[in-house]
Amino acid sequence: MNTTLFSELVDELSAAVDKPVAEKLAQAIVTVYERLLENLVLKRLESLESAVNRLTEAQQQMYAEFQEYRKQTDERFRKLAEAQRRTEQRVEELARFQQQMYAEFQEYRKQTDERFRELREAQQQMYAEFQEYRKQTDERFRELREAQQQMYAEFQEYRKQTDERFRELREAQQQMYAEFQEYRKQTDERFRELREAQQQMYAEFQEYRKQTDERFRELREAQQQMYAEFQEYRKQTDERFRELAETVRQTQEALRDLALTVKDLQKQVGGLSQTVGYVLENEAMKALPDLLLRDYGLRVEGRLKRQYVQDSAGRYIEVNIFGIATRNGEQVILIGESKSQLSKNDIDRFLRRTVDALREVYPNILPLVVTHITSEPDAEDYARRLGVAVFYSYEF
Repeated sequence: MNTTLFSELVDELSAAVDKPVAEKLAQAIVTVYERLLENLVLKRLESLESAVNRLTEAQQQMYAEFQEYRKQTDERFRKLAEAQRRTEQRVEELARFQQQMYAEFQEYRKQTDERFRELREAQQQMYAEFQEYRKQTDERFRELREAQQQMYAEFQEYRKQTDERFRELREAQQQMYAEFQEYRKQTDERFRELREAQQQMYAEFQEYRKQTDERFRELREAQQQMYAEFQEYRKQTDERFRELAETVRQTQEALRDLALTVKDLQKQVGGLSQTVGYVLENEAMKALPDLLLRDYGLRVEGRLKRQYVQDSAGRYIEVNIFGIATRNGEQVILIGESKSQLSKNDIDRFLRRTVDALREVYPNILPLVVTHITSEPDAEDYARRLGVAVFYSYEF
């Protein structure tokens, strides 16, 4: 019984009733008071127990949602790895196609050189026969000259058309093969030598035409036969140029389609990689304060965040993870980056582009990287030798 309360009640009631009656009334009042107080405490304990139960249920639900989120994240990483594997396979197929196309071009160049050699040998043979034959030609040269002039005019027109086709072909080939530039130079030189040889032949023919007077009929028949062969050769050459131009056009269309496909894949993979990088950074910013305290004795002040930081020249540099920490009263600047697969090249690039650019502004920097996995077995040791802290997502 609460003796203090009992005494106070007895004193107040004694003023109105006898002391024994006052004591009984005070005892009854104190008993009622204590029972009411006990009921109130029991109700509060029941309310507290109910709140604890609700908190337990909420925690269980949160854990179930976390398990579902982790399952979805694992599935996304699996799909990302599959997309990366398909991209690498398509790049290998493109490389094999380019090698095949280059081999076909080498074969075509070899065949073209052989045709030029045969053409030069035929020209030399024709010139030798002409040298022998011109000693015997003395009559009816006027008709020969007219026929020769007509043939030469047609040849000039055909050479003009051939030069135009070579120009168009050269422009198309320049887009695909840098090596064709050297080949075009050699081709132009051969055409120049051929044109000079023909001009020399024509000059000698002009010089000797005054001496030709006989046996023109045989010369004209031979000339007509040569002209017919020349027409057939031009027809075959036109067809070969048409087939080559069609092949070049189809190749260009296929390359354009392939380039668009690769570009689209790069965009998709780039967007997915960026999303995964943000998820990794977000999880890292929550877990890094405890990990830094555990491994390096660093206490993070405030929040870790993603922001732009100015270097000594006033240029803004994007920092994926930025924060301030202290250790034994000394301030340390945290500069971090996230990589799904960490390689030594990633570490060198991070130090060169971000950390080294900020050392003049922040002399005491702890570089750190967060990753799911390393792409090289010695990447983590390489990073730690360069003073870079490495944290894995499974530590979060």
